[in-house]
Amino acid sequence: MPNAEAVLTERERATLAVLCDAFHPSLSADSRNGDDPLLFSTSASALGVPRAAERAIGLLPREERGELRRLLRLLDSAVGGLVIGKAAGVTKMNVEERERLLRALSVHRIGRLRQGFQALKRLSSFLYYSVVDTRGENPIWPAIGYAPSSQPPAGASTIRVLKYDASTTIDCDVCIVGSGAGGGTVAGELATRGFRTVLLEAGPGDQAPQFTQRELEGVQSLYYQAGLAASSDLSVAILAGACLGGGTTVNWQTCLRTPDYIRDEWAERSKCELFTSERFTQALDHVCRRLGVSSDESDVNPNNEPIRRGCEALGYSWEVIERNSRGCDCTQCGYCTFGCRIGGKQSTVATYLPVMQRGRTSSIITKCRAERILIERGRAVGVLAATKALDGVIENIEIRAPTVVVCAGGLESPALLQRSGLSHSALGENLYLHPTSAVAGLYPNRIEPWNGPPQTILSGHFSRVDGNFGYRLEAAPAHPGLLALAAPWTNARSHRMLMQRAAHVSATIALTRDATGGRVRSRRDGGVTIDYAIGRREQALLARGIESATRVQFAAGAEEVHTLHASGPVLKRSAPDVEAFARRILAEPVAANRCTVFSAHQMGTCRMGRERRVSVCDENGAVYGVKGLYVADASLFPASSGVNPMITVMALAKCVASTVVEQVSTGR
Repeated sequence: MPNAEAVLTERERATLAVLCDAFHPSLSADSRNGDDPLLFSTSASALGVPRAAERAIGLLPREERGELRRLLRLLDSAVGGLVIGKAAGVTKMNVEERERLLRALSVHRIGRLRQGFQALKRLSSFLYYSVVDTRGENPIWPAIGYAPSSQPPAGASTIRVLKYDASTTIDCDVCIVGSGAGGGTVAGELATRGFRTVLLEAGPGDQAPQFTQRELEGVQSLYYQAGLAASSDLSVAILAGACLGGGTTVNWQTCLRTPDYIRDEWAERSKCELFTSERFTQALDHVCRRLGVSSDESDVNPNNEPIRRGCEALGYSWEVIERNSRGCDCTQCGYCTFGCRIGGKQSTVATYLPVMQRGRTSSIITKCRAERILIERGRAVGVLAATKALDGVIENIEIRAPTVVVCAGGLESPALLQRSGLSHSALGENLYLHPTSAVAGLYPNRIEPWNGPPQTILSGHFSRVDGNFGYRLEAAPAHPGLLALAAPWTNARSHRMLMQRAAHVSATIALTRDATGGRVRSRRDGGVTIDYAIGRREQALLARGIESATRVQFAAGAEEVHTLHASGPVLKRSAPDVEAFARRILAEPVAANRCTVFSAHQMGTCRMGRERRVSVCDENGAVYGVKGLYVADASLFPASSGVNPMITVMALAKCVASTVVEQVSTGR
């Protein structure tokens, strides 16, 4: 990690510390409320949160880091103080004034100020509940009922990875960029056909023995941009895998086939017969067999059970989720969002990538970022990549290959093609995110939302309430940092009181299928700008999803239901006017940082279609205008999938791999 001393100036560092303590100060414990003395008296500074926050800021791309530093300077100026009518910066305010400032920022009419509030609230809250000492513990965990992973014995590493510390050139038949659902599948398929392949993975090569299953380390080492990625206005927090196995290493194991109505719609939109073909059906079948998809290990834990119970009470349909689980250990399920230690999660690391290495003619290079595709006379001839040597010097790795398959995900695949000089009109456009929010049901019994199989029950009752658009209700495995990041912060005490009951929370998400796309742009500093505004149609669906999730949790017996709106609405069993609360929720704004919204699915930015004018790739995944260049990940989607996309991605990747085999074999 970067040296914290080099990230901020002394004044910025002091401002950051004051703000972290304003969000999470030392508070007096009220024994009448059952307040835990240690939890309430422990400030952010006492846990080392400001120092950890500075290190995290150092992990941000240069542009985002610069924006945060400007925010810190603004809030410690007289101009920042004017938000509450005080001509002084935050370091000159008293405790009450600082809290008043933060509250004013959270609901301010100026969007940039709400954005700044969210940046600081998410960062400080996540770290307060996830930062650890030298023993890998956080002293307040017992007070909120959190038990970290017991770290069961880890299985052996199954994949041999290479890490280069000097510039070199490598020759192969096919270079694959990315090792997740798309890249891992392509690599495995090509290896069985005898191709010499090189797979580049920008993230680390961590496998079972390296997974500590601690939230902070897991997020910062295995997730895209160390878990800090977001849309340019911060209104949508982005969760994506950035490690060996990509999203398949950290996802929640939900395996949903592409719905038939989506296949029909995609075929009509793209004019690609593939989506309704028997070939695609067989690819879906193959992937499900390869991953061992079934409901055999879909045990319903207390975090998933309220969806079933609430839906039955309300007459909503629900189903048990099929998952890529084979021989999982329930003592580590739920912690596998930070890497499975026993190989039960059937990720690409456990399935497709081992096949790639059996013949010893292929290799995987980790911590190696593809900078651009090498193109000569309209044909891909390889990839220029960069890696950091032990001495910190950036070294170039040149892969010479007549065929390149880009599988870097819905954000990085279009950025790589842009850096390579491609300028298709649709490149980077049509970004779909499945905007998702959640509700937290509080129960008298312990739920432990971090424990057990992540997702085993869903409701698709509302999946088509607006044509082919709607939302699905699913459970969200939630560790303390994620809970604290998502929960509304109206003042320090109320946030602490909610987190004190973290072990009693059941979290239900409303995952919305979006029709309004955003875009991805590659920046000169190497970063990626994600422009995405939740459209009006999506806002209405998301509000309805939050309302439905609230009804489900309340019908399941929750004592309280909290939504993630900045205003902090709560439905209580002691005042159970569900209809009045539902009306309020439907009226509460969900866009522009007025409600916590996530995305774990990024799709559509290199979409396939038969019309070159509105597509980047043809129906075989081949990039228009460049021979030998393919895409095989969620960026191919003609529109959002409406369901967790892993199975769809892998089926598409298998189809693309078959095309590559055919065209390379015939010399086309």
